[in-house]
Formats: sequence, structure tokens, C-alpha cells
Amino acid sequence: MRTRILVTIGDINGIGPEIILKTLRNKSFIKKFELTVLSPFSVLSYYAKRLKISLSADYFNILPVGSESVIINPGKITAESGFISGLAVKTAIELCQAGEYDAIVTAPISKKALNLGGFKYDGHTEMLADLGKAKDVCMIMISDKIIIGFATTHPPVRKVSALITKKLLKNKLTVCYKSAKRDLNIKKPEIGVLGLNPHAGEGGLIGDEEIKTILPVINNLNRMYKNFLCGPFSPDAYFASKAYKSFDMTFAMYHDQGFIPFKMISGYSGVNFTGGLKFVRTSPDHGTAFDIAGKNLASELSLIEAIKWADKIFKNRKKLDD
Repeated sequence: MRTRILVTIGDINGIGPEIILKTLRNKSFIKKFELTVLSPFSVLSYYAKRLKISLSADYFNILPVGSESVIINPGKITAESGFISGLAVKTAIELCQAGEYDAIVTAPISKKALNLGGFKYDGHTEMLADLGKAKDVCMIMISDKIIIGFATTHPPVRKVSALITKKLLKNKLTVCYKSAKRDLNIKKPEIGVLGLNPHAGEGGLIGDEEIKTILPVINNLNRMYKNFLCGPFSPDAYFASKAYKSFDMTFAMYHDQGFIPFKMISGYSGVNFTGGLKFVRTSPDHGTAFDIAGKNLASELSLIEAIKWADKIFKNRKKLDD
């Protein structure tokens, strides 16, 4: 039985429609799944003509959302594009909660446009957690080369330290552990935890979050789940020495600490996965790329990987649950 996957259009002024269309023309790939795109017909038609992409809807479906008279402005941030992107995600969540679909793959959105469009969230992760009624979620970046979970998602750097609490770390690391087992089929997950400060605080000389917050949580969870955590490690040495290869997953404290090495190591094969949701959700590991929107320059490779991982994670869950 093919996995029923919803693909949301993303920001209609970004590269989302382009990478979706380029993926849909790969018939040998898409026929492996039951794909449905959530988008106004007019958006897909506009970009198909602009990019000279001819499609036959033999192996995918389109479920229209929003107005067909929507104004498309490639490269522009607008309230209208934000509303369409948010509505597609909201609709996808509702359909998965109703049991009509198995997974969601989200094309990139603009956080600013999303808010202008009336959806007051910092991004996909926060929106999915709220509307999906999830107790705890964690952003997890996945590729065949490295997996990284994150304590925080998109706060300003000056706010990160205050957000790193024992409660937050315990919740996020627990999600990572359970998700590694159920979603990624890792029977005995081992996770390397990064420090927050340079040199992981160097014994408290340049920051004490490692001593007062991070290490106590590691010790506590290791007592609960039989020593699955190691660290905290100094991030620069951890990646430079390729220590991440000794672990099933790495856990980063903030966005760039994990995303920079992840993208350098994974290239186009990276996928964003939201651990802790009742349904499966993945997305490409890149943004809207407004600077190249509508120019036929965007690569669909990360979206293809996101669809593959959505299928794999759903099947892992189903096998374990059955």
C-alpha cells in the first residue's frame, strides 16, 4: 500500500511551486507514493507555463486551497502569499488528524509572509506543534550522513541562553530518543550533546550552562534510559574530529550551531523532520530562495529526499505500532 502524502505549496512567491513541479515530472519516482498537492490550481498553472514544465496528472492529485485569483509576485513577500502557505499547512494538519492522509511534506515558507497572512507563528515547527496539539516536539535534521536534533529553533541568538533550561532540554532530548527508536528504527540510540558556550564552557571559565543545566539533564536522562547521552562536547572539535560519526544523532543548542555543519555535510540530501507529532512531517532543508524564484534555477533534490523520508518514517511507525 502506497503512503498517502500531502505536499503543501509553500510560499507561492518562492521556489516551492518550482521544486514541486520538477518533482512531479519524475513519473518513475512519484508513482511510488500517493501524492496530493495542496495549492490553488492557478499557482501550479502559472509556474508550469513560466518554467515550460509539462505535466500529466496520472500519478498525483491536486487539492485546491485558497483563491484561484491569487496574485503571484515571484521574489516578493506578501500577506496573500503568507495566507496561502499557512492555509495549506493548516488544511494538511486537519486532513492528517482526520486519518485521510499519512504524512505531510511542506515546501518552504516565509516566516514574515506567514505572519502578514494572519498566522502568528515563528515557523513551520511551531505551527505544526500548536495546530497538531503536540505536547512536545523537536526539530530534527536528517540525512544519510548525519542527524541533528535542536534544543531551540529560530530565536535571536541573544535569547538562546535563557531558553536553555533543564525542563526544555529534558523534553527535547526525550523526543529525540523516542523518535530515533520509533521513527528512525534505531534500536539503541546514542546521542552526542553539544555544549552552549565555546569549548563547552571550559570547566565554567567561559560560561556555566554546561555545568548547571546541560550535564545534570544528561545524567538524569541516562539514569532513566540507560546511558544514551554523551557530552557536552565542544562543537568545533566535535565536528572537526568527525566525532559525530560515533553517534546515531547529535543534539545542538541553537540553529546555526547545528545547521552550518549539517548543510556542509549533507549537501542537497538534508531533510527537516518534526519529531513528536502524531503524524509524519518532513520538508526540504532550505528556504524560499526569493532571489531565484521563477528563474528555473531551483533544485528539487531536497524535496525528493523529504518525500522519501516521509514514506520511510511512516512505514517505520506502522511496522512498530503493528
